[in-house]
Amino acid sequence: MATPSRQKSSSRASQSQRSAKAIEKAPFDPRRSFFSVVLWGLGIVNVLLIASSVRNHFATGSEHSISSDTAVVAEPNTKLKIEVLNGCGVPGLAQKCADYLRKQQGFDTFHANYERHDIPRTMIIDRTSNELVNGRQVAQKLGLSDDYVMYQASPERQVAVSVIIGQDYKSIQLTPK
Repeated sequence: MATPSRQKSSSRASQSQRSAKAIEKAPFDPRRSFFSVVLWGLGIVNVLLIASSVRNHFATGSEHSISSDTAVVAEPNTKLKIEVLNGCGVPGLAQKCADYLRKQQGFDTFHANYERHDIPRTMIIDRTSNELVNGRQVAQKLGLSDDYVMYQASPERQVAVSVIIGQDYKSIQLTPK
């Protein structure tokens, strides 16, 4: 009976010797390495494509491309919505200008303070017409030249024109011609 147990232990020893040989380092196979690199690369490309798709799916919706031929101009019978912001710090100036544009010129206006009070030059920012049609109309009503008008799209503001009154406020005409 001692014989079978010796056979079992010797077969176990030969199995462990064979598995030790199998664990030994296999020779370098360039094809295996190449395919591993290719598979890792494809995996990374897949992750990037999925991330891009998810980002596009969950975009906020406020991103709009603006083409150069876009021009939204108020119809003659509609009132332009104008925000008048006080950027010079003179109390009541934005309200006075907004009242003038509303009562004398027929615009839909509201007023507020600008984030800064050291703006040197008045700015008229056309938010909807990249040909500056609306901004020029407001500049004309305020007695200012077209040099004061610039274009800057801002869909979240929901106004046609922003007027930021600067420290040159004395050049603004607030009485009808």
